[in-house]
Amino acid sequence: MQRIITDAIILNNIDYMESDKIVCAITEARGLIHGIAKGAKRSKKRFTGTLEPFSEISMNLFTKPGLELYRIEAAILKNPNLAIREDLDLLAHASLMLELVMNLLGEDDPNQGAYRYLKESLSLMEPRSNWFSVWSISLLDLLKSLGYGIDMEGWLKGDISLRIGKINFDMKGHHLNQESIAFLAKGSNMPLNLVKRMGMSMRARAEIEKFFISLCQHIVGKPLKSASFMAKLLDEKQTR
Repeated sequence: MQRIITDAIILNNIDYMESDKIVCAITEARGLIHGIAKGAKRSKKRFTGTLEPFSEISMNLFTKPGLELYRIEAAILKNPNLAIREDLDLLAHASLMLELVMNLLGEDDPNQGAYRYLKESLSLMEPRSNWFSVWSISLLDLLKSLGYGIDMEGWLKGDISLRIGKINFDMKGHHLNQESIAFLAKGSNMPLNLVKRMGMSMRARAEIEKFFISLCQHIVGKPLKSASFMAKLLDEKQTR
């Protein structure tokens, strides 16, 4: 029997039975976990407002050999990141980051880098701010922490096949102009609070967005709901 108290970011939750929730989270101490919060839909003390996606919390866990799911005993809200839900476009982009973690991070595999990048980026992404710049560079950092760092030198040289971790990504059909590449290369070496001040043209933003939509699905190896929704939103913006 083991009790664990750890900071966590909620990635997803689903209702289970009459009053429980099954929760997927990235934790600072244990990496990706799935747990059950008994009575979460009824409790007004232990879980109020803590188990929604994007929420940063302190989580009290219980586990023992033979349990398939952690038992989530209680949670304390640290940062709800509520502003993300106020803008549909921002919500879709932030959701892609959560979906990547759920698909690429192994169970019970602590990853301090992934946790840190996700925590910082979510706290900085707000409507009416330059959140797209933060999202773009955060996504590079997050992918790198998950084993899919981009070969920036090859990118700057204009290589057609881009080396990303242990895979190759064909850049045909994913043209990025010099502004887009320069932004990503420069931003990858800057802290996020400074990246937030960096701007770009609408053309560069559209190129970067299309690139990441395709890249993330290529890495995961299947369609991603958030990426498909991002693509739909982008198409609507470009036809206005």
